Amino acid sequence: MDSFFGVKYEPFYLFSTSHLIAMAVVLVIILSLIPLRMKLTGSVDKVFRYTLALLLILCEVSYHGWALYNGDWRIAQHLPLQLCSLSILTSSILLLTNNMKLFPFVYFAGFVGASQAMITPELEAAFPHYRFYDYFVAHGAIMIAAMYYVIVKRVRIRLVSLFKTFAFINVYALFVYIVNVMTGANYMFLMRKPENGNIMDFLGPHPWYILSLEAVAFVLCLMAYYPIRRSESLVPFQHSSKL
Repeated sequence: MDSFFGVKYEPFYLFSTSHLIAMAVVLVIILSLIPLRMKLTGSVDKVFRYTLALLLILCEVSYHGWALYNGDWRIAQHLPLQLCSLSILTSSILLLTNNMKLFPFVYFAGFVGASQAMITPELEAAFPHYRFYDYFVAHGAIMIAAMYYVIVKRVRIRLVSLFKTFAFINVYALFVYIVNVMTGANYMFLMRKPENGNIMDFLGPHPWYILSLEAVAFVLCLMAYYPIRRSESLVPFQHSSKL
């Protein structure tokens, strides 16, 4: 049990075999939504959404359970203030309620952010430790949730949704920064860069990398927006939603 759920583990290595397999599994699941989209309707749609939401919630709850079990839960590290924790919450609510007002955040902050986190994980434990499974299942499920609404539900959005999402993230980051100062934490990596290799390594020293990262994130979100942009010339589908 301690070898799987404890605090002793083999170190994670970027682009190791297990890392590449984890990314490949998520990609295969997302691509499988394309041929299956016509079958994911009615009760099947509800079962899929509820199951994915439950998986996301279990990932977040079990993470805190893991820290508590090992006597390692700390305010400066385990408050659910990281962007991925917020993405887990909003993705779960979206899946359970179909509240489309949450989709832009799930898509831009969740999908784009989780994609980058899958490629360059801030992860300490290698396969087959619990943290390896928890990290890739949680981030993969966020991506799958967003793509489910793009591929199956045919959701389309306006450009203004991107700007609203960015505005919200900046206000949220200000709140998180205050918490960081008060607790000595580094939520959202606002105080220093992550220890593992990351895109931030190429964006200059603190605090300038924050501004550079925001510019990079905006470009990535703009690229992600283009394929699902709202256009009046698009032929409406039965399950389409436009924000």
